[in-house]
Amino acid sequence: MPLVAILALVMVLAGVGAFAGTAQANSTGSATTAATTAIATTASPHAVAQPAPAPADVVQAYFRVLNDRDFLSAWALGGRQHIAGQTYDAFVRSFNDVSKYEVRIDSVEGNKVAVELDATQIDKTHRHYAGTYTVEDGVIVAADIHPK
Repeated sequence: MPLVAILALVMVLAGVGAFAGTAQANSTGSATTAATTAIATTASPHAVAQPAPAPADVVQAYFRVLNDRDFLSAWALGGRQHIAGQTYDAFVRSFNDVSKYEVRIDSVEGNKVAVELDATQIDKTHRHYAGTYTVEDGVIVAADIHPK
């Protein structure tokens, strides 16, 4: 089989998204969430780089996947960057007492997203937070969040 035919078959079986800079992550009972990722190697000379999503969209996606309990996607969207020094397991445990987040975007200035958070706890009480998330290339790279 010629090399071109093999490459075409691989692209059809794997899906073009795998070669165009988009990774898909699923959680049980949730919709598929796309997270922009950096591709270390060029899979196709015709692949077009996807523009990074808007910073506010990244922050909303982060809380959407947290609410879906899709911690692997949340980790990829910025959990590993903005919670420096924590392991993935510690990151997941930090959400044990939270049943749902509601996020309100107050403003966006460049790559900084100002938010207000309402964290509904397992016991139905609420904790409120405010601050900023800094987003670069579709990933949260810093967080400055404090109780209100």
